[in-house]
Amino acid sequence: MNNRIKNTFVIIISGMGMLLSTLDTGVINVALPFLEKQFNTTTAITTLSVVGYTMSLAIFILPFGLLSDKFGKLRISYIGLLIFGISSIFCGLANNINSLIIFRIFQGIGAAALQSTSAALITTLVDKDKRSNAISILGVMIGLGPILGPSVGGFFLSLNLWRFIFWINVPLAMIGIMCNQFLISHIDENKQKVRFDIKGSIINSFMVILFLSGLSLLAKQDDLKFSIFLIAAGILMGVILYRVEISSKKAIIDIQTLHDKPKILVYLVQTVVFGFASAMIFLLPPFLFVKSFSY
Repeated sequence: MNNRIKNTFVIIISGMGMLLSTLDTGVINVALPFLEKQFNTTTAITTLSVVGYTMSLAIFILPFGLLSDKFGKLRISYIGLLIFGISSIFCGLANNINSLIIFRIFQGIGAAALQSTSAALITTLVDKDKRSNAISILGVMIGLGPILGPSVGGFFLSLNLWRFIFWINVPLAMIGIMCNQFLISHIDENKQKVRFDIKGSIINSFMVILFLSGLSLLAKQDDLKFSIFLIAAGILMGVILYRVEISSKKAIIDIQTLHDKPKILVYLVQTVVFGFASAMIFLLPPFLFVKSFSY
């Protein structure tokens, strides 16, 4: 296969995956007050469409990363695009808040597959002399999602076409699927024999569920003590995860490598801080403005 075509398709797949998974977060935050009225429900229940998406993404991103080493990054990315695209269709077809929350959870699973493979596809399949440019493009896509999300969401809501805030994902996912299918049929990826860390995955899931549930309840005065308890329990599960993973030969998180290479740990912390700051800057203000001015 022509290297130029391969590089281009890999960049498209990686960029689409990251754009889709970040765009949808900004879109839904602006739409929360509208969806609350549309489904005649409460703010707390409507917010579960965001919490469910975030939880499923956080829970599945590590397992998908491990599975991508075993079965191939293109195949996991392909599965992620399929799940994300199909669940986006059903999100738009939702007639009640419960079905919307369920399909948003599936969207998060698809997003996890996409985010766990986006950077890895570039570092393993793109030619070395093109990787810097490819990573830069991926960085742009990461930034575009939270920025475009509120604008796209506001545009469709102003036309009373709220279902299109989900359906806009479908053509983008189809582009990624077609590029992915082409590469799968022309590229034989290097795969590794890895064992799945079931214990680590389960502990990680409990940690994420407890911690994010606690954060989601933190704003409610009546649930303040319970939310603090959940956050503390989540931190405790994190400590347990650390203890389990550091002695595991098939760890889902390679703690030993982080110890041996402090620069990787610093980079990981910087990434987490950047992600949190991005969420605060790009996602919360639009939602607060919508609530304040009752748009």
